[in-house]
Amino acid sequence: MIEASVGALPGLIPAFVVIAALLGVPSVLMAKAWGGSVVLSPLFAVALAGVLTVTLLPGGGGSGQVGSCDVGLPWQDLLSSESARLNVLLFIPASFLAVLLFRRPIVILSGSLVLTCGVELIQAWTDLGRACSGDDIKANSLGGFLGVCVGTVVLWWWKRRSPFTRTDALRGVCAGTVGGLILGASFAFAVEPVRSEEKSQHRRESLKGDLAQEAWLRQTVDELYGKDVTITQSVSVKLKDGHQRLEAETVRGDVVARWPERKLVRFALKGVTNGGGALTDAEIQSIGDRFVQKWFPEEVAGAKATHRAVDGSRGPHVLVYRRYVDGVMMPMRLDLVVSPAGRITTMAAHSARDPKLPKVTVARDSAGELAARAADGATAVPTKLLAQRVNHAWRPVWMVSIVRGAAQTPESTVFIDAVTGKEVTPEPPAKDG
Repeated sequence: MIEASVGALPGLIPAFVVIAALLGVPSVLMAKAWGGSVVLSPLFAVALAGVLTVTLLPGGGGSGQVGSCDVGLPWQDLLSSESARLNVLLFIPASFLAVLLFRRPIVILSGSLVLTCGVELIQAWTDLGRACSGDDIKANSLGGFLGVCVGTVVLWWWKRRSPFTRTDALRGVCAGTVGGLILGASFAFAVEPVRSEEKSQHRRESLKGDLAQEAWLRQTVDELYGKDVTITQSVSVKLKDGHQRLEAETVRGDVVARWPERKLVRFALKGVTNGGGALTDAEIQSIGDRFVQKWFPEEVAGAKATHRAVDGSRGPHVLVYRRYVDGVMMPMRLDLVVSPAGRITTMAAHSARDPKLPKVTVARDSAGELAARAADGATAVPTKLLAQRVNHAWRPVWMVSIVRGAAQTPESTVFIDAVTGKEVTPEPPAKDG
């Protein structure tokens, strides 16, 4: 954990200088005696000293549990933290210089992987105040791999020939296999895996999600009821599909929405009086269209709007948006109540994607005839062609009213599958839409 080490260990710099000197001076002498590079040898020693100092110098951190190692986060989340990115950079110089110095890329790669796992194993086994972490293993291994890759490319360009040899491959594979087996067995039998970092991330994400919910709900209430309205109570309910239903209560009305879709489900303004005034059909349509284009632009695309007066021309109007595809009414529905003053006072939405349906083969008249056969002398009047769920599958279904007598009094409703012609029972809509 390089980030924690630099910030929490006051003796880091002096320790690095001492270790670099202990490794660097002998490396220069050995390079002169063996005819090696007197430049690369001390540079590699300094880079290795940096790795050892940052990873093994005793500190005041750690989990406090000797013999445990945090599993860490998934690979896709690894580089999301600055600490992980610094750990990647930590191992690049040492592995890069090692490839140039020893000219054994595969051996160096195996040694880099064994070194990073060995360091974390020491941290897990000893009470150094350092925390063993799977994230550190991943980050350091990635840094070692990148350093080897860059060093191999430079070495190839420098020597104008492939740096890979059969001896290097054999030694590297053998060293990596033996080291991996030893380290793997050590971790498996002597180190207990824990998931502290994963749990911490879940808590952070949950807190971030809660703050985002609160901010969006506050903004929604402001736009619907005004910025001076206080939310007296709010709750988040987890739904069966894993999403959430947000509910907020205010003195002026309630709001229900879905998260993370950020879609309104319903709201109702309290204490609304009809007041004076009368709206034309065009004005009602314009008021509704402005509202839905702001809150439901995708859901109402291609939808048809109908409206009716609740109590004469001076009363509220109900505006209903429905979409039809090939003559079939889709499950999407949006209901608005417009006051005579031109305000949206109530809204209820069922936001649903248009299902894919088989082609309709039963016409309206045929559906009426099929329903009338079982109506015992009553008249069957097909009214609507709907998209309905039948036996967990979407089907085009005729809704047929059964009426009886000269007065044509509605008696019941039956549903005829518009493909098979059979009477079916649609499933009730989901409670939360």
